[in-house]
Amino acid sequence: MSSTSVSAGPTRRDRLARLAVAAVFALHGIAAGSWAARIPWVKEARHLSSADLGLALMGAAIGGLSGMPIAAWLSARVDSRTLTRVMVFAVAIALPLPAFAPSMPVIFAALFLSGAVSGILDVTMNAQGVTVQERYGRSIMSGLHGLWSVGGLIGSASAGLVARAGVAAPGHLLTVSVIIAVVGALCGTRLVPAPPTAAGKVFARPDRALLVLGVITFCSLFGEAAAADWSAVYLRTAAHATPGVAAWGYAGFSLSMAAARLVGDRVVGRLGAPRVVRTAAVIGALGLAAGLLVPVTPVIVVAFILLGLGMATVVPLTFSAAGRTPGRDPGTAVAAVGTVGYGGWMIAPPVIGFVAQATSLTTALALVAGMTALIALPAGALRER
Repeated sequence: MSSTSVSAGPTRRDRLARLAVAAVFALHGIAAGSWAARIPWVKEARHLSSADLGLALMGAAIGGLSGMPIAAWLSARVDSRTLTRVMVFAVAIALPLPAFAPSMPVIFAALFLSGAVSGILDVTMNAQGVTVQERYGRSIMSGLHGLWSVGGLIGSASAGLVARAGVAAPGHLLTVSVIIAVVGALCGTRLVPAPPTAAGKVFARPDRALLVLGVITFCSLFGEAAAADWSAVYLRTAAHATPGVAAWGYAGFSLSMAAARLVGDRVVGRLGAPRVVRTAAVIGALGLAAGLLVPVTPVIVVAFILLGLGMATVVPLTFSAAGRTPGRDPGTAVAAVGTVGYGGWMIAPPVIGFVAQATSLTTALALVAGMTALIALPAGALRER
């Protein structure tokens, strides 16, 4: 970060760029939340078992992981503004495809595509966020991720209302797709030009410092994937909630993440990243454990709210730390951390599905509580040097 950019402060163009990239984060969250709340519809409409659903959901995780080296390759060759604009449109196109798929293998394929384009957009929009943050001269990444959670809340809450009204998932997700495409096109013109700076080999293999950040991200994304894919299912099976009420689990998770992230930059500035992450991880793990021990709707919803607090600041801080890595292009560094981190997103759906099939969904989600607690151990790596 140059001293010139800090002393001059953000220009009007910088502020518009911040609004634009914030909108992209929100649109990405809307897509995720809309899909997550309609998973029970797909499970019931396609007559999938827990194991079948876990396999199908694995498609999105594998796609997301596969998108990481692609994102690193593209980030080193394509202006991140152009790449972000293209990938927002790609996410919009892919969003409704799983709801139209007639069987588990086709759902898997549709989710693979959706996961791949979402993963690439994840990298490019975070690289854009780091670029805008450098121009501002102060932390904004937690706030950007907070708007992603706001988008997730909007997507899941509105999906719950639509589901309660009896609207099928295909038509609902197609409508959301059109909205994302239109708004994304309008916002894309305000993004910051950020020419690629990496040269040579760009495969997103992390070095030791980035690997530690990747492990933290792995644990966090394991929990996020579990909340996104299984919170509504858990409310349906354990508490016998209606489809509309079942969406409240992920809505509560998204709401708490959004609230924590929107104030996260200020709190981290006062307490430091390691202390914030350690405390939140313990709260999240204990909160989810309570929801597993007392499986009634209000307690489960609160449990996912506390889990959201535990997850809230982890990914923003790890990606921000990766983007500041000396001598590394922000896009390729974020992709390196994401390559490890998305492994957690990839294995969570099938692992939970298989364990739930063999034992119970309660036992399977206990793994999430354990992974959340593990975040506290390497949190010292988030300390700014």
